Amino acid sequence: MEKRLSCFGVGPMILASVIACAAFAGTLLYLNPAACAVPAFRAPAIVAFGLVLIGLGLTMWLLGAAGAMKAYNADRLVTTGVFRLVRHPMYAGWIVLVLPGIALLTAAWPFLLMPLVGYAAFKAYIHVEDEYLEERFGRSFTAYREDVNAILPIPRHHHHIEAHR
Repeated sequence: MEKRLSCFGVGPMILASVIACAAFAGTLLYLNPAACAVPAFRAPAIVAFGLVLIGLGLTMWLLGAAGAMKAYNADRLVTTGVFRLVRHPMYAGWIVLVLPGIALLTAAWPFLLMPLVGYAAFKAYIHVEDEYLEERFGRSFTAYREDVNAILPIPRHHHHIEAHR
């Protein structure tokens, strides 16, 4: 068995990519606000939608973090709660919900790059966590991975997932 993966997983690498992108987007906005503006994003319905995305994303992140830390401390594979929807709810909360919500609230198109960069970084690095979990939990993780999508809650198969104890 290889060394235990940090409880932060590949999160810091994904976060670094998103922060760099946010800095780039912010610089573009600072240098040329008119060219970056998306006036339609200022519509009350879009602002409300952005706030809902952020609220849902932070909720998913918090629930995922609580479940992941509890499972990590008990050296268990968690497949219940938000982990029934997606295998990586903390990343999903940010990439699919919070970052697009922030992009809408800034009303500036360069910030729409953040979820794209976040997803690209996720795809580049997530294999580290998945390989670790497969080595640690074997067939339980393999079955879970076959049934549950990584970050989009799209059903794959209809097998019943049992929590690994």
